[in-house]
Amino acid sequence: MPGRFFHQPSFPLFLLSHTLYRSMAIVLALAAFMAPSPSLAEIRVVNAQGEHRMGNRDTREDAIRLATESAKRNALEQVATYLESVTVVHDMDVTKDEIRSYTAGLVLVLNQRITTTLDGDVVVVTVDLLAQMDTDEVARAIAALRENEDARVQLAALKQENEQLQEELNALNQTLGNAATADQIQQAAQKRKDILNRVQSNAMVSQAWTNWALVSPVGIPQGLLNSASGLSPTNPHIAIARQIITYRQPPTPTQPPAPGNIKPQMPRHELVPPPGGPSAPRTLNEIIHGAPKSQQPRPHYR
Repeated sequence: MPGRFFHQPSFPLFLLSHTLYRSMAIVLALAAFMAPSPSLAEIRVVNAQGEHRMGNRDTREDAIRLATESAKRNALEQVATYLESVTVVHDMDVTKDEIRSYTAGLVLVLNQRITTTLDGDVVVVTVDLLAQMDTDEVARAIAALRENEDARVQLAALKQENEQLQEELNALNQTLGNAATADQIQQAAQKRKDILNRVQSNAMVSQAWTNWALVSPVGIPQGLLNSASGLSPTNPHIAIARQIITYRQPPTPTQPPAPGNIKPQMPRHELVPPPGGPSAPRTLNEIIHGAPKSQQPRPHYR
């Protein structure tokens, strides 16, 4: 009986091996198809919070603006810290400062909530932002912005100025709290408002540069520059942006970004804007301050 086994024709063995080969090939093909692609973009969601503890000389409007700026800085810090660890960004040898400069216009704010509470006798205004970014889109956008010298230089200058303005805001908060006369209070409050306007004007100019570098020559972001001018008419960065954006075309990136081609991978209820809010998510740079008045809770004075 054993001899009969060894003298069987080889054809059935060949047929069996061929069948196994085809089966293994099919299994490997399916595995490759079902495995996540390394180039598939990741949708990263961050929850950022900022607050301002109101002093006796603070208005609610200014408190909301200060808390919003704090939340935006918190969101950008989270984004920059995460992107440093993402391979596709880490391999580009980009610094954390560059990431902060380039990404503010690419982080979408899906929801913004303003709450007011009491901590003892202090009114605390808190702003919560739910934001998201597409890591693949951000990586391609960073590559495009680094190739555009005009946008790169201006974004760095705007970021540096905003950091200096933030230091001035912190000092003015102290000055306003220690002001002794009505005239001193009025001057400090107005100067703080002017600085907030300049910070937000700079943010809109930054958004204009980002849009121009990534979308041109389809269109010129004049609407953002007009809004920036309305906030701070003497902002010199607006004139520079208008001159360059109007008369120059940005270099075509080797791998142009394609924003919006991948849908956010998160619960749909998070994408619904609040009542009276905008119809589409805004970027961090496009967030000004506040919510519809009907949505703003009042301080719980007793």
